Amino acid sequence: MKKKFIISIVAVIATVSPAFGQSYMDRAESFSSDSLGRLVRNQDLWFEWYGNDGEFFSYSDETPDGREFFLKETKTGKSARFSERQKLRENVDSILSGRGCSVQNSNNTFNHGRDWKKSWTSDSLFAITAHSHNLCLLRYNSTDRSIIDSIRLSSDGGPYRSFATGGNSKDSKGEGSVVGCWIGDTHKFLTVREDQRSVGTLSLINSLSDPRPKTITYKFPMPSDTAVTRFEVFLSDADSAAMYRIDTGRKDQTFLLPRFSKYVTAKNYAYLLRINRTRDTLELVRINALDRKTDVLISEPCPPHLNEQLFGWHLLEEGREILWWSERSGKGRWYLYDGNGRLKKALTPEGMVAGHIERIDTAGRNIIYEGYGFEEGINPNYRFYYRATFSGRNTLITPGNGNHDIIISPSGKYIYDTYSRMDLPPRHKVVSASGKVLYNLPSCDVSALQAKGWKAPEVVKVMAADSVTELYGVVYTPFDIEPGKKYPIISNVYPGPQTDLVPQSFSLDDNGNQSLAQLGFVVVNFSYRGSSPLRGRDFYTFGYGNLRDYALEDDYAAICQTARMYPYADTTRVGIYGHSGGGFMAAAAMLTRPDFYKVGVASSGNHDNNIYTQWWGETFHGVKYNPDKGCYECKIPTTVELAANLKGRLLLVTGDMDKNVHPANTLRLADALIRNGKRFDMMIIPGADHGLPVKYHDNLIRYYFTEHLLGLPQKDIDIVRHK
Repeated sequence: MKKKFIISIVAVIATVSPAFGQSYMDRAESFSSDSLGRLVRNQDLWFEWYGNDGEFFSYSDETPDGREFFLKETKTGKSARFSERQKLRENVDSILSGRGCSVQNSNNTFNHGRDWKKSWTSDSLFAITAHSHNLCLLRYNSTDRSIIDSIRLSSDGGPYRSFATGGNSKDSKGEGSVVGCWIGDTHKFLTVREDQRSVGTLSLINSLSDPRPKTITYKFPMPSDTAVTRFEVFLSDADSAAMYRIDTGRKDQTFLLPRFSKYVTAKNYAYLLRINRTRDTLELVRINALDRKTDVLISEPCPPHLNEQLFGWHLLEEGREILWWSERSGKGRWYLYDGNGRLKKALTPEGMVAGHIERIDTAGRNIIYEGYGFEEGINPNYRFYYRATFSGRNTLITPGNGNHDIIISPSGKYIYDTYSRMDLPPRHKVVSASGKVLYNLPSCDVSALQAKGWKAPEVVKVMAADSVTELYGVVYTPFDIEPGKKYPIISNVYPGPQTDLVPQSFSLDDNGNQSLAQLGFVVVNFSYRGSSPLRGRDFYTFGYGNLRDYALEDDYAAICQTARMYPYADTTRVGIYGHSGGGFMAAAAMLTRPDFYKVGVASSGNHDNNIYTQWWGETFHGVKYNPDKGCYECKIPTTVELAANLKGRLLLVTGDMDKNVHPANTLRLADALIRNGKRFDMMIIPGADHGLPVKYHDNLIRYYFTEHLLGLPQKDIDIVRHK
């Protein structure tokens, strides 16, 4: 008996004995991104294009002696070196002007020099703005551009029914810019106004406000609400100073007008996107500015729900053609339509998920766009870039196994391409429009990291619970694995549905998982069915109608397979944690498989999606119209219903100023646990919003798993060691 006791003490001492002479929590912090960032060179090259055609580009190079800056001529490769970035920029003008091209920096925001609060006609004779929530027309003198007069076009504007951008809040004065656009070169203006007057409210109490706590109230539509945001569309005629309401049909529809895009109008026409309440049909509506009549050019059924993250459309050649994104074939593709909504052809290939368009060349009849899942044998979540001609020929322009980011030169002839993976530091290059490598630039150098003992996490592939679908994720392990020792597993989760939070590009300590692993854990982070819009309609919509449970079986399957890959991973000690939707999933997992998940941290979780935002629940779980009751209905299962199942240690965390996922979500779950006689822990962080952007929260997670999953009580009174 004494012998066993001595062995146990020795084992604990060995476990908590720090490497490199560090204290236990200091070891984790020493491998955080804050601590390691200075040891990485050339993760970002500070790249910029210059000239009308991308004739020149600049980039930086970090060496052990410091950072240097280069200006290179794209065609010849001739370059000049500068010791400071400012010195390079001071010389750019003289270098380029001497070669007959103007200075154009493709990365700078264009400044037209006018008041951003006003929207101007192309001839500068009129401007639209908002004043006291109403729409106002300003008329200008054609000679000296002085204001002739100001005319109020509306009189019914007010809080929560404002023409001003951001005007739908209690304290807004309703001044400034307007969500709308001038139609082509005409003097007619299209605007969309949101009416939220009847929408229900939520309230928070700012306990830290001075001198006394302050109540903050805001509009927040929820699933099944009868009173939701209504959209009104208006057409104004500056010449006659008149404003007309456009008949938009049913009131339960959303109208979207891109605020900062000029490509939503053509000569005498404006275009709006209309989405129905069940979020399964998109329509492109054209409005005739002359007679104010509307017609539907494209109607796109997209059951069970639309892909908001990837969907897009573009107007070409003054409305003569339209680019339209659709998942009708199962995976997203770009299609070319004529100006009257007749399909001409598909531009991107079948079998690929085409993403956002980065550049449209109407003269050259081609586009540059994102593409996913088309390169054989490569993680389908990695972003590549392709060029598609309007004849339908597609070319990969960013080869290299990794996740790509690009900066296109002004002319589109040249492209700066950076790609990386979690297990591959960034590589940088300049390529031609056909994908030919012109210059390999300095790669990211992590040798100083490796000298410190750092190791890259591993990118792994497992099978989903259906044993058919491939899932991809990242595994973080302790850098100094002890032979024969078992390490608990912690799953860092986020179920989606609008995205997953598995890092695809290189990151030093994504979400703190690498530093958490150094406390003695195997940390895993996987993308589940239903989590990512990048893998096609069936993958993305897997959780429709099952918003609470859809990702749970995949997480369990991924953990079990990971344990087989890493024999030192211990499936008898499994933890789980997440934030927002991940917090919701962490609690659901603890309550669904209480004998498997032993310790969980659920932060800012939407534990009752019936009181979360309308668009989330109705889009991803589903909403149906009940004709007998004359209303829409949506009922989503909650973690509150599972509270009686808790067996392990659960920590609930929320910020008391969370406007996104109201603290009531956490408090309702806490109430259910209390009513079921369950012991749990809860932390409310004063003044914190949804993101919980405080170091205290990060360390709280570290301490909770260390104490309850490793069984190592920490005696520190100061939980935050590093600021």
